[in-house]
Parts: sequence; structure tokens; C-alpha cells
Amino acid sequence: MSPLVAAIFLHGLCLANAVNFTTVYQWDEFDFIWPSGTDSSIEEMKEDYKRGNAYLNYMAVFGDRLFLSLDTNYGVPATLVWLPTSGSSTAPPKLAPFPSWHLHKKENCDSIQRAYGIDTDTDGRLWVIDQGSNNCPGKIWIFNLLSDDTTERVHQFPDTVVSHSKDNRALRDIVLDKTPDDYVAYITDVLSEHIIVYNRKTDKSWSVKTPEIKWFSLALSPIREARQLYLARFGSNEMYSLSVSELRKEGGSAAVKLIGKWTEYNPYRMVIDSGNVLYATFWTQNYLSKWNISEPFREQRFHEVGTLGGAYRPFTLALDTNGILWMTERIESEGWSKPRHKLVKAAVGA
Repeated sequence: MSPLVAAIFLHGLCLANAVNFTTVYQWDEFDFIWPSGTDSSIEEMKEDYKRGNAYLNYMAVFGDRLFLSLDTNYGVPATLVWLPTSGSSTAPPKLAPFPSWHLHKKENCDSIQRAYGIDTDTDGRLWVIDQGSNNCPGKIWIFNLLSDDTTERVHQFPDTVVSHSKDNRALRDIVLDKTPDDYVAYITDVLSEHIIVYNRKTDKSWSVKTPEIKWFSLALSPIREARQLYLARFGSNEMYSLSVSELRKEGGSAAVKLIGKWTEYNPYRMVIDSGNVLYATFWTQNYLSKWNISEPFREQRFHEVGTLGGAYRPFTLALDTNGILWMTERIESEGWSKPRHKLVKAAVGA
């Protein structure tokens, strides 16, 4: 093959792998939809709100709504919000607390304290991992998006599954596995050497041990295959996998398999599209990587943004049922006091 032909061939490969992202919204800073009235607590939250502290954690999409979990840093009034996937106005939308301001009362265990991993199922439910607070243990919240966002279930983890001591738990990611009769959730707790399993049908949770390994993020292979759970090790660049069948043993242990190493450490968010491509984001990197799980592990650079300026967790992402990859970008080119946020989307998958 001549150099010219080789160059054309490689260029074609690059084009074949290229994904065109479309910008949906862009914010210099986030604002909330504040309720009207003279509620002194709301007015106090508005005054205390520190816009630069609004860090996005996780994302999920259902229908024409996009859901986001936020860090409850100082001055951030709500930990779970939503916004429309499109709008009639060119102005970026404000964040709407989900399901209402009523469920965002600090140190009230009947409210969501600190949302992290979120996911939606095909039957119209939003699943939310709540880390809890000093006085409130960790939970799963399940909301029915097709029935006025009603709270369908709240499952408090037993102390034997997730520690009720705030210093001994760090709930993070969740993926949903549709079974023949319901849904099962797999959840990470980065302070524990196990994977948490929750069965919606039986309303029961348990842990499966992975001795000497702690997990941060996870992703589930497409349903048409023998399902594999892909796991990113906490504080590492190592990638592992295991069969979900091993997670059905209550109180048992799972054998995990090392499948490769990323260039960078701490992949904090991963998703897999219908074409078996896994996308990963990294703690302080301005790019995403991808890997086709049908092939031997081989990392490819996928998407890159400008200077982060000290930003960490610069992306969050989610796939919808139509094969659209939704992603937010956070860039702090002028420092933490002047962040810039974008919501973008692209068609991916088979």
C-alpha cells in the first residue's frame, strides 16, 4: 500500500469513527426556578446560592426530560434537578428541582439528601441513589415519571448492606438490569469491597463481596448478550468485568476479571451504547475515551474540549432509548469563579 493510499485509508477510518456533537444549550452559570411567594427559607437559599459551586454528578434521560444530580456543596439548594431536552427559547433553561422543592430539605430524612447515580428504566421510572447525610442513611428513591413524578418507592439500605455511618459509605454509581419479571439495580460504594444489588420485585438489597477491590463506576453490556458488568476500580486505571449471574448470590462473592488499563486513572462515569462501544470520562482530563467491548481492550480518544482550568469531573453523560448520547461539559478557562457549561448530543450506537 502506497503512503498516499495509506493516508487516505487512515483518514477514512478517522471519519468513520467521528461523531458530530450538536450544542443544545450553553450556560455561563446555572440558575434555578425559584418558587414564588414570601417563604423566608426560599429567600435565604436564593441569597446563599453560590453559582460556581453547582457541580453536576450524574445524568439520565427519559422522553423529553433530562435529569441531573448535583453536589450539595455550600450554597447549592437542590441535589436533583431536571430540564427539557429542547425548548422554544434560545435562552438556556433554569434548573427545576425534582420532583419539587419539598424533597430538598437538608437533614430531613424524608427528603433527598445527596443524589449521586441516577438512571431511568424503559417503564418510565427514575432511580436515584441518595448518599444520605450525617443523620440520614443511604437510600434508593424510585419515581414514576408517567404518573406525575410520584414517589413509587423509597428503599433504605440495611446497615448490613450499606453502613449507616456516614464516614463508612460513599454510594456513587447505578445501572439497571431488566430481568424477565422486573428490574435489578447494581450500585457502587467506593468505601466498601463489594457491589450492592437491589431487587425491585422483592424490595430487597444485598451485597456481593469483591475482596480487596473497591469500585467507582460501572456499565452494563447490551441486553442482547450474556450480560456483563464492567467496573472501574477506585483510585486506579484498571478495568474489570464479571457476569451478572454472580451477583444473584446473596451474601456471596464474585470473581472479577481484569480486562485492561486506561491511560488515565479514575474513570468516574461509563456508558455502553447499542453498538457495544463503552465511553469513559476521567476525573481531571479534558477528553473521553472509548472501547468496543466486543474486541480486545484498546483505548481510543473519543472527544476533547478546551482548557479545563482546574475543573474536575468535567463531563457527565447518558444514553437515551433512541441511541442519542447526551453530555454536559464544564470548562473553567477563567478559574472557578467563571465556569461555562454546555449540553451537547450526538447519535451513536449500532
